[in-house]
Amino acid sequence: MEQKVRAQYGSDSYFLTALGSVFHMDNFQYAEEVNSFLSGEDVKDIFIVNDIKCTFIQNTLTTKNHETKAEQKLAQLYLDNYDIFDKLSSDEEKIEKLALLNIQRQAKDLLEVAFIGTKIRDHQLILKGLLYNRKTETFKEVSL
Repeated sequence: MEQKVRAQYGSDSYFLTALGSVFHMDNFQYAEEVNSFLSGEDVKDIFIVNDIKCTFIQNTLTTKNHETKAEQKLAQLYLDNYDIFDKLSSDEEKIEKLALLNIQRQAKDLLEVAFIGTKIRDHQLILKGLLYNRKTETFKEVSL
């Protein structure tokens, strides 16, 4: 996916990846390192990208065994929003909705980190969401 992001959004893109796109911004040292990098590289835009074909996202809907922190976080997100998922008819809609909710959760997590959230609220950093479809190799921008 990194090559696709660079092709569409610029070759000077940096990446922070995690299993199931679940980051741990509640860990102060982790968040401090991310903030230091953002400042040091003069980053202006943060894209939170979730691949709707991500195994962790897909497995959340099909398995009861959630062993990793990423799977547990995604399963909790699913359970917390079960009424929304219950109204969706297809697995594709549910997967896309879970990826979208995960993007929104990540945005909320970033906003809650004092030194990063302040930069976002002050428009020093622009936060954007992207759903990536590996099958069609397309990005869909989502509002946050």
